Amino acid sequence: MPVTVGADVNASRELLVAVITNTAPESTLPRVLEALRKEGADPADVVVLYTGEPGSAADRTLDTLIRHRPVDVVRTPRAMRAGEGRQFLTDRARGYQFVAFLDDDCVPLPGWLSSVRAACADPLPTALFFGPRHPIAAGGAGALVRALESRSSRKLALITGADVPATVVGPKALSAAGNIIVNVAAAREIGLTVPLFARTAFEDVDFQLRAEAHGWAVQFHSHLEVEHHDEVGVVALLRKSWHSGKGMARCAVLYGPAFWEKCRWRPWRALVSWAVALVCLGTAALFPWAAAGALLPVVLNVFAHRRELRSAPLPDSALYLLVKPVRDLTIGLGFVLHYAAIRLMSWPPGEWAEMRRAGTTAALRYAPLNGADNARTPHTG
Repeated sequence: MPVTVGADVNASRELLVAVITNTAPESTLPRVLEALRKEGADPADVVVLYTGEPGSAADRTLDTLIRHRPVDVVRTPRAMRAGEGRQFLTDRARGYQFVAFLDDDCVPLPGWLSSVRAACADPLPTALFFGPRHPIAAGGAGALVRALESRSSRKLALITGADVPATVVGPKALSAAGNIIVNVAAAREIGLTVPLFARTAFEDVDFQLRAEAHGWAVQFHSHLEVEHHDEVGVVALLRKSWHSGKGMARCAVLYGPAFWEKCRWRPWRALVSWAVALVCLGTAALFPWAAAGALLPVVLNVFAHRRELRSAPLPDSALYLLVKPVRDLTIGLGFVLHYAAIRLMSWPPGEWAEMRRAGTTAALRYAPLNGADNARTPHTG
């Protein structure tokens, strides 16, 4: 199929499925595309959205992976973060009512596509549908940590809890952008990714909360299931954790209680436990018994995730207890420092001024990213 750069995706259809990739992983991207083929997805309604550096090794790998597949590729004109890339494609999805976004490591389970179509047929005006991602630690210590902690997520609790319906409107859980369906009309009305979140994490949560603030529904569908084949290492996990803390700070400032009632994370708890641990460690020379307090972050994680650790192999549990407290600390530091910058320092001025002036992103009006309305070229497919 033709490869397009910044072109409109034209159709008169209901649903476009977009697999977003930055690195074109050979281990998972072909599996996602093959799962969509087995689901009966029309190749004309499936695109790969490449947001990586043009001309890079990943770009060339993508060419190889899709060479014999009937799938169109849309390349962004420069490297973009995932949220910015989703807005880029939504701006160009002419004629489609919905765009289903999948990350390149989220493999749809059987029945996913029919569940997507059933969700799109719901008469309730809905801006966002999302479903569970079942964690699969495909490789990397960071992936193992995320897989274990995800087992206690609120999204998975919605499919394992007793008497929980298959569809939940206004769920008390945060969306995960690796498996979402976006209403194009809502995305154009309020913006899928506003500039404030274009280059940071939690842009999907911002859209979720902003859509509800504008009167749109948000729905969780338990049958929209994918397997999340995570391959992140420890360093990459900590980098993501830092950005997550920053994104949480922005959401906390803009939405307050509406954000916290959906979020299971309380980033300050990790900071308190680490502060107590350091105090205990510092006083161990005077009070040897206080040295036991240095293990407080580990003890709290054992208690909070005892069910997941009980069923995990011993080496996995040991690795988890080594990395997870550091991940929590990184999220907490990213959150507190970013929150303080917003509230106290107003730095950088333009960005924080926009947040303070709005008070809530319900007051922020959408301006197209990347000059989308001025850079359209005819689709060559």
